[in-house]
Amino acid sequence: MRSSDAAGPGRARAPAARRHPPLAVWLPAAFLVGVMALGLVLTALDPAAVRLNPWGGLRDGTWAARYQLAYEDGLGIRGLAVSTWALIRYRLFGEGSPEVLVGRDGWLFSAEEFRPPDDLSLPLSTALDRIRATRDALEGRGIELAIALVPTKALVYEDRLGRYSLPSEVAGLYEAALERIQALGIPAPDLLTPLRNASRDRDLYLRTDTHWSPAGARLAARLLARTLRPILDERHSSRTEFTTRSTGTREVSGDLLKFVALGPWARLGPRPDSVEIVTTEAAGDVGDDLFEELDIPVTLVGTSYSAGGLWNFEGALKDLLEADVLNVAAEGKGPFAPMAAYLASPAIEDPRPDVVLWEIPVRYLAPESR
Repeated sequence: MRSSDAAGPGRARAPAARRHPPLAVWLPAAFLVGVMALGLVLTALDPAAVRLNPWGGLRDGTWAARYQLAYEDGLGIRGLAVSTWALIRYRLFGEGSPEVLVGRDGWLFSAEEFRPPDDLSLPLSTALDRIRATRDALEGRGIELAIALVPTKALVYEDRLGRYSLPSEVAGLYEAALERIQALGIPAPDLLTPLRNASRDRDLYLRTDTHWSPAGARLAARLLARTLRPILDERHSSRTEFTTRSTGTREVSGDLLKFVALGPWARLGPRPDSVEIVTTEAAGDVGDDLFEELDIPVTLVGTSYSAGGLWNFEGALKDLLEADVLNVAAEGKGPFAPMAAYLASPAIEDPRPDVVLWEIPVRYLAPESR
């Protein structure tokens, strides 16, 4: 017999140590019980239960229907309970919702950056077929295609992910996609490495948003200008001088904050971003002849990274290229639908560009294993 199983004369067996459930187990349960109890009290005290005449409606169910409507109109605890639970999840557990991940120092990340969105993404091989077909269609019109492959915020700011990490197939997708795009002979500079290196000194993406900041957009435009300017020079494209100026800063609540859903407790959650507002305008006299033929050497096609005016990506391109840019990017449609729409539109001929810059966020490319 093992010594631990034996009890000597007059010796009582020591009671087993009690194991208390962890905070993450009992706190949600206690909160739920509290909300249910409060709901029962409010139900009993709710004036809707006494102000509706039940006679004549109990048998046919009309009283229950009228009570439900009155109860829903008068109940204010539900929204507050949801917001309070969201606050508990955020402050105690560092969690947002299935759509957003909470990293370090109040940085929010879209869950789609860890898995490409199913509805708008394409497997890499299929996307490359689309890119190749687009290149050929543009070359047939004498137009050159260049690609801005945009890395995700999670790739640039891996040090802000906290307890999260990117799956290996997603982490290596940018380099794989860029290599295969360049193998097609399409100009496509590496944006990830310079953005990652510069991220130590400044915020190149917004903390509470999926998109880049004006500083990040301008750095990307500078890298792309190094690739596009020689093409414009070779084609003797028309040039226009632009100037960019700052008009101050503005507090901006990013698109990821709505998934934290703190409601009246928003001030206890991630603080909004402070964004420098920049504008770009043509310098000097640009002409006012209504019958003058349009000459815009660059067309920008893409997603909200290009369409959104807050980060001024279009303006940064104009300024750094010293060339006018026609922006036909669209929000909420991914990168492939706007390009298909542009190829089928009259805008591709009037004005016909020398270069089409196609902005493609890498999160819309799905790993081959999917």
